[in-house]
Amino acid sequence: MKNIDEINLSNKIPANRIIKLTGEKQYAQIIKEKVEIAKKKIGQTNFYINKSINETMIGKDLPPPIIAEIVNCINKSDESIIQKAKHYIESGTDVIDIGCIANSPNPSRVREVIKLLRNNFNILISIDSMNTEEIKTAIKENIDMILSLDIGNYKDFIDIPTDIPIVILPTNIRKGIIPKEPIKRIKNLFKLTEILKNLGFTKLIADPLLETPISPGILNSLQSYYLYKHETNKEKNKELELPMFFGISNVVELMDVDSVGINGLLSSIATELDIGIIFTTEHSKKLMGGIRELKQCIKLNFLSMNRKTPPINQGIQIFKAKGKSYQKLPSIVHKNAILAYEINLDYNPDKNGYFKIYINHYKKQIYVLLYSNNHKILKMIVGINAEAISKKIISLNLINDLSHINYLGRELYKAELCLMFGKPYIQDDH
Repeated sequence: MKNIDEINLSNKIPANRIIKLTGEKQYAQIIKEKVEIAKKKIGQTNFYINKSINETMIGKDLPPPIIAEIVNCINKSDESIIQKAKHYIESGTDVIDIGCIANSPNPSRVREVIKLLRNNFNILISIDSMNTEEIKTAIKENIDMILSLDIGNYKDFIDIPTDIPIVILPTNIRKGIIPKEPIKRIKNLFKLTEILKNLGFTKLIADPLLETPISPGILNSLQSYYLYKHETNKEKNKELELPMFFGISNVVELMDVDSVGINGLLSSIATELDIGIIFTTEHSKKLMGGIRELKQCIKLNFLSMNRKTPPINQGIQIFKAKGKSYQKLPSIVHKNAILAYEINLDYNPDKNGYFKIYINHYKKQIYVLLYSNNHKILKMIVGINAEAISKKIISLNLINDLSHINYLGRELYKAELCLMFGKPYIQDDH
């Protein structure tokens, strides 16, 4: 209600929908203003990833762009890579990352994948590898970002173009050294920053390393991020300040918890830390739709930061299983209610056949196949809406048994919800 004077109400569009549109509009306006300010401060902490491709920026007081990794990319088919990249781009990613495989380098395939992505999409591309040959091959193909250099391998790349954005690590992977202590990580990042700056590199991004909860533990790594922010705020370290890299895939991928809440919380932490860029993936089935969630979570938290309020009642919501609205119950007299607690498990085959339902998250479609009772496909119906599909089936006289119609409607609606929420659909799985 505090924003009611800024909203033009409608007699056609519900007020909650108008408020959401208002939140999106205000977010877009804030971004426009912030980007104009950032353009005037191009330098070590504000820069374009590759302006010849697009104007995506990493910078202070800007929402972090999203890098989405195609895990084990060099082992995937061209068709699979195109499908994944298309899905990522439609979900709102800013950079497609080519995920390589440790101890199994394949520079020639890296070259092919970069060309494949360039030929099909106008998108920024990064490579996630610690292998010298794979990284050098990617550089020859004009890669837009490198993940990652550290104290152990940076000397292999002192002759590369100095305007390529490079993520730097506080590690020495060749010697198997990954510092645990936050202060050691920061010192290593400062040391490598100083070396690479002196070599002329202008677009560096610091990764204090976000680790998995419980083992090895997320708290220690969050302390590293906080300490980096704290130390770079000191006058003596101002020249060493870089945008930070936040690899949240180490958290969302390795927890059996719905991704939407994790993305919301981590994006709020990223906003408070003024993170430069966020790295994620949708490798496992449980993460389907995670990039779209993360994009909205970034908007919600960035809008909140600029309004100086908690990320609630901002006009942007990312609820999935739960929500804030409720249904008011009428006065109910239970004495006369008809009870229907028991499920009738008897099955009587429909003479017209039986249906199998599938969903394709990448194509965003529901497939309904009608089989004869001797298991031959008779019809296939494709759609996105449970009601539309069920009415089409009824209009074609493919079903006439009331219990079968009831079952099919229930399963189709479940499939529609799974498609909407990025959830795996398995027929008859309750």
